[in-house]
Amino acid sequence: MTAQHSEVQKAFFVIADLSGYTKFMAGTPLEHSKGILDALFGALLPAIRAPLQVSGLQGDAVFAYAIENEVMTKQFILDFAEHLYCIFAREKEKMILNTGCTCDACSKIGDLELKLVVHHGECILQDTQGRHELAGPDVITAFRLLKNSVTKRTGLTAYTLLSCDALRAMDLVDFFDESEFHSEEIEHIGPVEYVVRDMRAAWQRRRSSERSFVGATDDLLLDEWIIPLPVSPEIAFTICTRPDLRTEWLGADRMDLLNTNKGKIEPGTLYHCYHGDALFPYEVVDWNPGEYVTGRYNLAMGLQMYETIEMEEIGGGTLVKLRYAKTRSPKLLGKLMAGMVNRKIRGFIIPDKENRVSKIKALGERLAGAGAAAPA
Repeated sequence: MTAQHSEVQKAFFVIADLSGYTKFMAGTPLEHSKGILDALFGALLPAIRAPLQVSGLQGDAVFAYAIENEVMTKQFILDFAEHLYCIFAREKEKMILNTGCTCDACSKIGDLELKLVVHHGECILQDTQGRHELAGPDVITAFRLLKNSVTKRTGLTAYTLLSCDALRAMDLVDFFDESEFHSEEIEHIGPVEYVVRDMRAAWQRRRSSERSFVGATDDLLLDEWIIPLPVSPEIAFTICTRPDLRTEWLGADRMDLLNTNKGKIEPGTLYHCYHGDALFPYEVVDWNPGEYVTGRYNLAMGLQMYETIEMEEIGGGTLVKLRYAKTRSPKLLGKLMAGMVNRKIRGFIIPDKENRVSKIKALGERLAGAGAAAPA
């Protein structure tokens, strides 16, 4: 079938490359090595969801892309790269712990690593036999960046390389210190500037961080809300966390974002939500894009109320599960007043539940039908 050429589009390119692949395949029993690689890629591929799409598999690498105007938050690609590496590291660790086999393949699982390259530029999408393939000089640049001097310069074998073109498109150049920038000379292309993030360090932070999660069996303030949306978990997560969209479904008058990390939302970031004269300060305490987010409302008398919004992929969409825990406080006065405050909050939220749910559903329908909104 002849490839159909579309118009030039701007996109983010993400390549996940398995380091040590050739050596691993050459020196290990094929049956076991293939099973190990199938398990690793089998864990990675389901995590690449809208707005990202898989363009192709190239033996030891997965190539994905996201059209720029479908990426809904500035930090989405940054978060995604870290999330994808953590999936890989978790799967690899699980295999090492659970295998009792001493063959060359199973004993060398730990030698495999994942490196990611993120670039941004123009491309043309070609529809070849129902598969989208990308073409253009910027696509070539992304693949050329796989052959780099990062390990020689830094000693890192597990990393994300982000080109400055990608950082500028995300408006996150200021997130990195001047000392973190490097340059790579690419034949026929010239110098390409980039930064490098240590993914092993990111995985260790994720492993060691205390999980904060309101579960369905916890002491809940309200019954769990379950809201089906026709979008991926990543887009559902954005609906629930992007300030302008959160303001819309909460029916707030305005929402201010404070204490970001140079523009990046992460644990410690504050949302100040205003309803008339009332201010509801909400602090992010656990941030796992596409999976769940937990925040804490810091109220009077030392009272705190935790909220978890969990995303569960189901069919071609997502179940959004929203849970509020009852308020609690380490202070005596707070403990005495908790019952009254819980009743007051229920009286504020319950009458508005149908309105909030309908707005979340409307956002899901809008974003599923018209592509993503511009980053906020």
